[in-house]
Amino acid sequence: MKRIEVDAKGLECPQPVILTKKAIAQNPGGELVVYVDNDVARENVVRMAKHEGCSVTVHEKEAGVYEVQITSVDSPETAGNPAPQCIEPEAEIAYMFDSDFIGTNRELGKVLSNGFLNAIAALPDKKSSIVLISTGVKLAAEGSYVLETLSGLSNAGFTILICGTCLDFFKIRDKVKVGTVSNALEIMECMTNADKVIKF
Repeated sequence: MKRIEVDAKGLECPQPVILTKKAIAQNPGGELVVYVDNDVARENVVRMAKHEGCSVTVHEKEAGVYEVQITSVDSPETAGNPAPQCIEPEAEIAYMFDSDFIGTNRELGKVLSNGFLNAIAALPDKKSSIVLISTGVKLAAEGSYVLETLSGLSNAGFTILICGTCLDFFKIRDKVKVGTVSNALEIMECMTNADKVIKF
């Protein structure tokens, strides 16, 4: 089994995830060791690897430095055999919010945001995602007027991705109450792979 090592220490988001994803693709069925030096990079790398179907273990080598061991799965049962397609697959839609209200009037915009989020919950496409960037990340933070609605969406099966860089800019990472703190690569993959992106 081939082993690849990736030194991602000192790299800013999303570089650790990008390098890890490339290494996984280059080494199917092999072992990969990624070194990162902060919690955010560790969490992002682990989540991406698991999403790719890999097994993951993490060891703290020294204070603040983590060794992420990733083993990719390339089973003979699935290799070369694509998954069967549904006759009518659900559409994958990404709803992007780049503000904590919709439109130009803040008070009306808050009403609209809550209304549209509730409308999304009533739609049949549960494979859809909510993407929060810029001031939109405040929608998932403590004190948000749509926390209950977002929690309902999450419980219904919607993925909620929140820009970690934006959270850090507003210094509210520790205030997040619902969703997944994400990164630029994961968010771009979500929007690129979606059948449709709707921006509010």
